[in-house]
Order: sequence, then structure tokens, then C-alpha cells
Amino acid sequence: MTTMHSRLPGLLLLAAVVVLAMGCRKVQQGAPEAAAERGPAATRVAAAADGGTRVALPPGFPTDIYLPARHRVATAVDMAGMQMVNLVTPATTEAVYAEADRLMQARGWKRELAMQSDDGSTLAFRKEHRQVFYQLVRDDAGGTQLAVRVAASD
Repeated sequence: MTTMHSRLPGLLLLAAVVVLAMGCRKVQQGAPEAAAERGPAATRVAAAADGGTRVALPPGFPTDIYLPARHRVATAVDMAGMQMVNLVTPATTEAVYAEADRLMQARGWKRELAMQSDDGSTLAFRKEHRQVFYQLVRDDAGGTQLAVRVAASD
């Protein structure tokens, strides 16, 4: 198994933990509107196991957030008001990070978190009642694996 394929499940797991933690907090605060609108069984997951299948963005995925111009959707999750996609792009991690940061702020998003390390980067933005998280790691092929999570926020 290549490092690229071994990192994707880790990104999915990390994003799922964040999503579940946020979901538990919303329920505890008495604000389950997003989940109630779509019902408890509203989770949809699509994945391309071998890279040969085309996976689409979830229906209604926001058009005002940054996605690299050249990308392939590896996984798409639509779960009770939260949408998450895992992308692969040939662009370098540094280029994707800089472009996401610049374009999101130009589109009116407020940056809340910017973190870079030698093996990955994270960006978080907020706009009105929405929040977007980007998690980037280098791909073995020289590009970038990018996990994008979009959800309602307080």
C-alpha cells in the first residue's frame, strides 16, 4: 500500500472524529436542526477505491469555497448538514495552501486557523454561519491530498 493510500483513511478518520465531536456538542446545546432536517439516516458516502471510478461532489456542495482547479474527488461524504470531500491534486502542498488561504479570504471568509508542519497543513475559515476546514498532506506522486470539511457553525 502506498503512503498516499495509507494517509487517506487517516484523514477520513480525523475528519470523522472532528465531525462527531461537533455533532455531539450541537445536540448537547439543543440545536439538532441540521440533523433533523435530513433525518438520522442521512449519511451518504461515495469513494473511489481504485481511482478508476469518478466520484462527484455531494449535492449542494458550496460553490464559494476554494477547490484546486485540477483535482480528483477520491471520497465524498454528506452527513446531517456536514459535507466532506477528499481530493487529490497534482499541485504542490505549498501552492494549494497559499492559494486556498488567499482565495478564501478574497471571497469574504475569515481565517481562524493556519498551521503548517513538515508533513501537513491545516486551514480553517468561517463565514456567516458556516465553517470550512482544509487538511493538506503531500501525495507520494508529488501532488497533494486535500480533505475539505464544510459544516454549519454557531
